[in-house]
Amino acid sequence: MFVFPDTEQKLRRKISSYKSALSKEKLTHDFIRDCSGKRYLLFSMYYVLDELDKSKEYLDWFSREFPDDAGEPIQMICWSLILHRMGQGNEAKQKLAETMLTNLYIIPNALGEKVQEYDIWHPSNFSEIYYLGELPCEVRSAISVSEIQWLGELYESFEFRRIRKRYVEIFHALKHEKSYAARSKLLDESRDLLNIL
Repeated sequence: MFVFPDTEQKLRRKISSYKSALSKEKLTHDFIRDCSGKRYLLFSMYYVLDELDKSKEYLDWFSREFPDDAGEPIQMICWSLILHRMGQGNEAKQKLAETMLTNLYIIPNALGEKVQEYDIWHPSNFSEIYYLGELPCEVRSAISVSEIQWLGELYESFEFRRIRKRYVEIFHALKHEKSYAARSKLLDESRDLLNIL
């Protein structure tokens, strides 16, 4: 299990170590496999470090290296918050919507709300309610009052509520649907939900 560095110096050292490991993997194999998920953990470390120039460099690098990466909930909420800190409102909103559909529980949990499990099919362990236990307390502590307000306003907005409602309906149906054709149609619709934004 990942132990979050407890000092700024250790945090910088860990970031440097992870970036070096990813670069070495790219040099050695001509691609980055990253089975341990270092690429995701770096988002939470950059978020806590709160150096926007270095965060931007990493976000740009990640986007080039992993253009089709589906993401991980903690990585994604940190990504959206970093974009928000950078003043990139539209991109931050889009990434937060993606975060919500990666794990329905992570935003309300970050807001300090009591979280109830949905009666739906969860497509991966990332989307399960228990995954909230992976959110480092250092990340939770780094979320400012104004960021909590931003998260809450978007989460309760008409657009986000509409997307979330339909997503829950789709994945509730998927929990019971056996037909391949019907499942495929529902999954296609779920992938199109973010086009509402």
